[in-house]
Parts: sequence; C-alpha cells; structure tokens
Amino acid sequence: MPLDLQKLMDSARKQGANPPVPETAIRDAECALGFPIPPPLRRLYSEVGDGGFGPGYGFYGLAGGTEQFPDESVVYLYTLFRKGDPEDPSFSWPYMLLPVMDWGCAIRSCVDCSTPSLPIIRHDPNVEVPSQFRGEDWHLEEWLQAWLDGYDLWKNE
Repeated sequence: MPLDLQKLMDSARKQGANPPVPETAIRDAECALGFPIPPPLRRLYSEVGDGGFGPGYGFYGLAGGTEQFPDESVVYLYTLFRKGDPEDPSFSWPYMLLPVMDWGCAIRSCVDCSTPSLPIIRHDPNVEVPSQFRGEDWHLEEWLQAWLDGYDLWKNE
C-alpha cells in the first residue's frame, strides 16, 4: 500500500510538527552527512515537516532541534555516532544509517540509506553489541503508513 502523504501531513500538523525545510537545508545536510538523502526521506523533511511529529517521541529535525529534542538532530546524531564510542572501541555506527526517531531511553529507529528499500533498523544501546542493531521488518514508507493506520510500531520489534 502506498504512503498516504496527505494523511501524514495532516497528522504531522496535528502533532505540531516543525515547518518543512527548504531544499537548500537538505543540500546542506547532505554535505554534512556525506551522502544523498533518499527521495522518500527528503519528501518527509521537505513536504511534511522537519521533525516534531511521529510515533514514540517523534522524528528529529534534519539539521535543527525540535521542541522535544532541542539539541539533537539527524545530522548531529549521525556525525556524533560515526565518531565511535571512546569507552567501547568495539562499537561502530553503520555508514548511512540515519537516526530519525526517538522511543525514549536512547532507543532510536533509524533509516538504512545504504539500501534502496530503506529498511528501518532499531538501535538500542541498552543491550550488548552486536545486538544493539535490529531490523524492524519494515521499510520507511510502509512503516510510516502502519503508524498512520494505528499499528503499534514499538511492539513490532
């Protein structure tokens, strides 16, 4: 089933989403990330809203904060995580895995931008490496549609 973009925009507005970002902000984010943002994720930020809506505690803003997460954004978290963890040298954040949404307790849903199907990967730092990263059995657009349809994405893990 294709994503109902209008329903997504309506839901985002009801939740108080940040306004969408202009194309220049997306290009700046791509420069900071070092890779292109895939079209479905690009549309989310440029047409729906720049974070502040969604399941759990909501989507992060692309390059700026939201009311819920004023100091965190997709670009900030990705670049921070890619630096590694000095306390755990075995930890390595995967290339092109964008942390996009927060569940609380530092648990995040991420989009794997290295694969055209854009699978959703849950990162839970509260468990041991390597099981910190687990697929959620969804791809971005179907994951968003399932949330819009009332499916409990948290229990889908």
